[in-house]
Amino acid sequence: MSAVSSSAVRSAAPRPVIQGLPELSVVPTPAKRSGFIGTVLACAALFVGAFGLVFFLNTQMVASAFEIQQINKELNVVTAHQQTLEDQVVGVSTPLGLEQKAKDLGMEQATTILHLDVDTGAIVNPDQTQAASGK
Repeated sequence: MSAVSSSAVRSAAPRPVIQGLPELSVVPTPAKRSGFIGTVLACAALFVGAFGLVFFLNTQMVASAFEIQQINKELNVVTAHQQTLEDQVVGVSTPLGLEQKAKDLGMEQATTILHLDVDTGAIVNPDQTQAASGK
């Protein structure tokens, strides 16, 4: 029934028996775990150092944020002041504003207007020049 015949299994050579005592050697015992306390202290020191560094960086970030906030407030004040000055300049630069400023300084409306001809150096009345060229 089996593919291997029973005579083939029985004819196998017997195994040799180990003679004498085996060669054994003594192994030293493992070292004591004396570094456990040192490891715990090193980990604790790293934890405290990392915690201190995080606290320092957080403090620096808060200080920087406060400084940025103060600078933004100053910038807003300066921008408002600049806008006020620009509004004043625009108000004074209008023709009515210029006329009022001239009156405040004591200036009066001119009755005759004269021009200076730069090429000849002569003072010219524009009304006379227009009348002469129109004839």
